[in-house]
Amino acid sequence: MNVESNALPIRKLDADDMPLLMELEAAAWAGPLRASEATIRRRLALGHTMLGAIDGDALAGTLCFTETSQDPLVRADFPTNFDAFASLPRSEPVHSLYAYNLCVRPSHRGGNTAIRLLKEMEHHGRRLGARWLIGDGRCSAYAGSSGDEDDDDQVRSDPRFRATIDRWNETGIRPPLEEIIRDPLLRLHYRVYECEFLYVMPDFFPQDAASGGFRVISAKDLKK
Repeated sequence: MNVESNALPIRKLDADDMPLLMELEAAAWAGPLRASEATIRRRLALGHTMLGAIDGDALAGTLCFTETSQDPLVRADFPTNFDAFASLPRSEPVHSLYAYNLCVRPSHRGGNTAIRLLKEMEHHGRRLGARWLIGDGRCSAYAGSSGDEDDDDQVRSDPRFRATIDRWNETGIRPPLEEIIRDPLLRLHYRVYECEFLYVMPDFFPQDAASGGFRVISAKDLKK
């Protein structure tokens, strides 16, 4: 495979691409984080968009999102867990794109696959006239994944970052940016996505032990 992936084509995926999607899920995610075929088919039936970076006869990465009329700044209306976040039916007028799966094959991490997928989602959102791009960021530095052989992220636990997340969750007061981006995955989101961080969500994805079940919700304002 071409791990540089400079010129990989990106296209919208559909149910005919299920074998490619399932193979990538198995290659990129630890078991508890993988989506089943039934789950992916249900999301497609809800009108979700799945973009794929194609490398020969395989997927280098995917970015999955739903187009929604929801306003992500209304915290009371924001989905309280990942299942709800990733199960919203497409709705109009499209105000936000809720991205719930940025999945890159381990052999392509460190290249530009994630950046190109995020830029394509941004272009898509601008074409639709959407205001917000929203993502749920893993924060694996909370508990660390370096001891999990099935987790390719291999992020070490950061006690200072863990204390930051716990304090944010307890007080509702967003910490300084430099404390949030101590986590390498959130730092990647910030640098590539040019986003701000809205909320920390407890028990959002309990299966994600490295993140302590937390997810950090990020937002990019397309009107800026």
